[in-house]
Amino acid sequence: MDNPVYIIINPYCRQGRGWKRWLSIKADVLQEIPGAKEMVSEKGMDLDVEINRVLQSNEGACLISAGGDGSIHALVNILLNTARGESKCTPLGAIGLGSSNDFLKPFHRVIKNVPVRINMTRPYLFQDVGKVEYVDCNNNPKQKFFIVNASFGATAEGNWNFNNPGPLLQWLKKNTTGIAITYTAITTILSYKNKSATIRFNGEQKQSQVSNINILKIPYVSGTLHYKQNVLPDDGRLGLNICCGMTKRELLKTLFNLEKGRFSENHKRISTFVDHFQLQSDSPVVFECDGETEKSTYVDISLLPRAVQLLGNSFHGS
Repeated sequence: MDNPVYIIINPYCRQGRGWKRWLSIKADVLQEIPGAKEMVSEKGMDLDVEINRVLQSNEGACLISAGGDGSIHALVNILLNTARGESKCTPLGAIGLGSSNDFLKPFHRVIKNVPVRINMTRPYLFQDVGKVEYVDCNNNPKQKFFIVNASFGATAEGNWNFNNPGPLLQWLKKNTTGIAITYTAITTILSYKNKSATIRFNGEQKQSQVSNINILKIPYVSGTLHYKQNVLPDDGRLGLNICCGMTKRELLKTLFNLEKGRFSENHKRISTFVDHFQLQSDSPVVFECDGETEKSTYVDISLLPRAVQLLGNSFHGS
């Protein structure tokens, strides 16, 4: 590939172990992509400005996120917010230095136990993106985009807790990611209280006691939790999975079933496809996009079809 390649490294992901993981595979990656330039995302650095500078001076540049789901989330948001015209002509790749790396699942290729998506061989692939419009805690309108999934309820609060760990969880995140994710999920559910909200989708409006909502572009939620829902990268729809009015016991059972990808519909569970979803609540609720969390009383989620261009998954093809 003749176009310039920039690898944007988040050294602080995975509880500060991102840099060590990058160094463990750096030589292999640079051997495969000779001439690739490293850009380390340091604290205080304005990544928006740096990425736009790269794109303005390097036509056809390829960007590879070396970090976790939050890192690829940041790149997608920069392209769609500040470099909108570049989003479809800037191929994106990823090197999974983070904890869960849901964007790269299922892992088609790994280098020294690190999942990667760095195939420079055309054709590239297009992927839909979720667009989120919401009001922040100061009642200001905001927007962001997600490329993996969004959530409300127990999953969102679990991500909030995972991003703000106490001493035990901090230790688990550094030493055993899978156990850290399971521990967070269980402890979140045990303390979780259903949230009263109005939800709208597919022409319906429901007043619900929200236990958990997952909105998927990629069917992996966190760690081994996943849905066997046929959501494709560019099929123009989002997978919607709702749990309402559940007890803690029922939520825990749902969690354990999702370890195996099981999620059957009943009077408390809905599984469908949408291109638009709204949630409104009298008090702020936590919502999550690609592992990054916010609070809001109103969230509107829509779909941007084929909004970003991705590198292929494997070494010898897509």
